Amino acid sequence: MNKIFFAMALHFHQPVGNFDNIFERAHKLCYGPFLNLLHDYPDIKMTFHVSGCLLDYLEEKHPKTISLIKTMVSRNQIEMMGGGYYEPILPALPERDLKGQINMMSDYIKNRFGEKPKGMWIPERVWQPGLAKPINESGIKYSILDDTHFLRAGLKKEDLHGYFFTGKGTKKIAIFPSDKTLRYTMPFKLHHETIDYFKNESRHRDNLLFTYGDDGEKFGEWPGTHEWVFKENWLKGFFEALIQNREWINLIKLSDYLKDNKAIDTIDIPSGSYEEMMEWSGGSWLNFLNKYPETNQMHKKMVYVSEKIAGLERKAARSDQTKLKEATKELYKGQCNCGYWHGVFGGLYLFHLRSAIYSHLITADKIADGILHKKDKKWLSIKEIDLNLDGKKKIIIEDKTFSLNLDSLGGVLKEFDYRPLSLNLINTLSRKEEAYHKKILESMGEKQGEGVKTIHDDFREVTPALKKKIIYDKFPRYCLRSYFLKEDLKMEDFMHSSFDEIGDFSSAEYKLDKKKDAVSLGHVSKVSGTKVKLIKQISVKSDKEIEIIYSIGKDSLLPKDITLGVEFNITMPSLNSERYNYYCDNKILSGLNIPGSVSDVSSFGISDKGKELGFELNFQKQAKDVWYFPVETVSQSERAYELNYQCSCIFVRWKITPSEPRSWDLKISWQFA
Repeated sequence: MNKIFFAMALHFHQPVGNFDNIFERAHKLCYGPFLNLLHDYPDIKMTFHVSGCLLDYLEEKHPKTISLIKTMVSRNQIEMMGGGYYEPILPALPERDLKGQINMMSDYIKNRFGEKPKGMWIPERVWQPGLAKPINESGIKYSILDDTHFLRAGLKKEDLHGYFFTGKGTKKIAIFPSDKTLRYTMPFKLHHETIDYFKNESRHRDNLLFTYGDDGEKFGEWPGTHEWVFKENWLKGFFEALIQNREWINLIKLSDYLKDNKAIDTIDIPSGSYEEMMEWSGGSWLNFLNKYPETNQMHKKMVYVSEKIAGLERKAARSDQTKLKEATKELYKGQCNCGYWHGVFGGLYLFHLRSAIYSHLITADKIADGILHKKDKKWLSIKEIDLNLDGKKKIIIEDKTFSLNLDSLGGVLKEFDYRPLSLNLINTLSRKEEAYHKKILESMGEKQGEGVKTIHDDFREVTPALKKKIIYDKFPRYCLRSYFLKEDLKMEDFMHSSFDEIGDFSSAEYKLDKKKDAVSLGHVSKVSGTKVKLIKQISVKSDKEIEIIYSIGKDSLLPKDITLGVEFNITMPSLNSERYNYYCDNKILSGLNIPGSVSDVSSFGISDKGKELGFELNFQKQAKDVWYFPVETVSQSERAYELNYQCSCIFVRWKITPSEPRSWDLKISWQFA
């Protein structure tokens, strides 16, 4: 029997902002049982990566688990890998943050477990060739990627039993290929299938290395796996099988193999990720920034805050260093990858994950501005910036209470940060076509009921109610998008995005004009063949009020039966909690899950019985009507098809029929309580 080396590397992670009950469930079903069993088998060697998000939680809630890991590290059973502390997608980061996150994790591991990590985990295995240099400069010697990365580089599967160097000049790192066959047998197949695979692959060659690198949650947290792995003793049986075959299976930690064995070759590894991620993203993770404008907005907010902090690091006083360190940690938390993308595991469709990202980014931004304006009791900043790096102007209005991001495309308010709560009120997600929607719409054997039931394995139950929720929006769901519409438009058609506007005011490029204490967005086009000039002006009036003024130019003669509609898409701190109600002219209407309409409106808002945050829109001119409804998306997870409440849409209409050449003006006072 030819001898082999077998290196197991497990990655354990829960995202920033995940619910405590999810952390607890994962610890109960997976982390705790796995570590306790592994502790009983000191001859089973492994390499562990535990994300900083999870480490923070374990330090607070389960310090004995951290101590258990330390015990196994001290007896040379476990090696700890480093990485970006808060599990960011590395190519999406400014290089200073990439190095900063790696160094933060390396320092933690050195201080907590007594040894500096030699390797690091690549989050979601999203790789670009340019990563080798900053990783090397951060003191990291090796990492793991899927074998498919190497196959794309032109290698053959039988040549992947070892490691390769990649990078330029002296800035190289070693990369171990994780074996796809093992990722599909462990823990899903019987023990002997993995052992037989080792025997078959090594029958003609000696001392091959088999590397297994995958998510630790497969061992108990994935649906159905706890029963199989622990109650039916798959893991115990697997450990026993390895020990029984230890005369030819040499269990080894990755750094030990690296120290004692030469690289197979030096190669260029092309950009990529694991197969499913390549499919979800269209070939590159960075494509999510194009596919989902909401992801791009979060990402550009992150870069904006990062650059603000970097500027302060170059000139801040020594007395500000503690605050800068706090801001940097908040920034790093806001770089956790899970809320930025969608596949099966990504959490873009989950409000609580997006909310956590924004919360940390806004907190970091607040701290930075506190340093910048520490001598100013009251300050207001209005800056013009190409935030999205798309050649189009954006303007950011900031003070102690608000941060507003205005975009010339559509003349919209894309982000509205209420800083006292570190909350983005426009943390929305529009309804987009996803590949799996076709499967839902074509599904047979429908079952009655309004809910979506979780089904194990690949079958996710589809109900008629779920199918009806598959609707696609015309635009991202921001605020102040404006439409000229026929008066007889039905609310149902607007809710389902099955309507036509008159003109192009909802999507046109507006001219931005930065004033001393306000910003105006103007656009001239035609409505039913008539020239119309529309201007929106936005200003911060106080720490309780934003003022929006709409003006239609005096030369704009609109046809009869035309309405101007203004759209507000809002996310409250607790989204659609029962503590919130719509109200109109001081009359309570309904909770946020119930659509409705009211006519002849002077004010409209959302009240909060928890008295944390409510708001009211006051209209100088009485609105013809207000339509309000929940925006819900249909997404998939590893457990089910899910119906997710994304935001509350408030659509306000005014009837406009100027009979003579005169301007039409409207003031909206957006007030907070």
